[in-house]
Amino acid sequence: MRLAEAAAVVGLSAERLRQLSREGRFEIERGHASLTAVIGGVIAALRERAHKDTKTASLSRAQDARAALLAARTERRREQLVARADADQALDELGCRAIAALHRAPVQAVAEPLRAAVRAEAADAERKIAQAVRDAKTALATGDFSRVAPDE
Repeated sequence: MRLAEAAAVVGLSAERLRQLSREGRFEIERGHASLTAVIGGVIAALRERAHKDTKTASLSRAQDARAALLAARTERRREQLVARADADQALDELGCRAIAALHRAPVQAVAEPLRAAVRAEAADAERKIAQAVRDAKTALATGDFSRVAPDE
């Protein structure tokens, strides 16, 4: 996933995640990192910091509790992301099927003077389907369904 999204999931800044990556906690490739690796790296860093910091035992317990809380919160968010990935895949499949149905339309059976108009309509419909899929995915990602909600 994108580094900014991973940062939002674990509650840290993207710059802090880059620092952890430079420390060898996980790898970042072209601005993307495995969420599982990021979580593991953040938790390991928190635990290491808790064990190194010997000021008080309560501070260490608090940091361990924060790491456990982060792990639990991240697991819940990961489940949501998996559900969103499934929804994105379903939208892609629905769009592909709709476009495939357009391609199966018997355009050759239409009278010659109307064929060009039918093909143009089909191409326009294909563009609209692709845009609707993009809009639906954006709505899922942002939570703003105003562009995909039916007009009332």
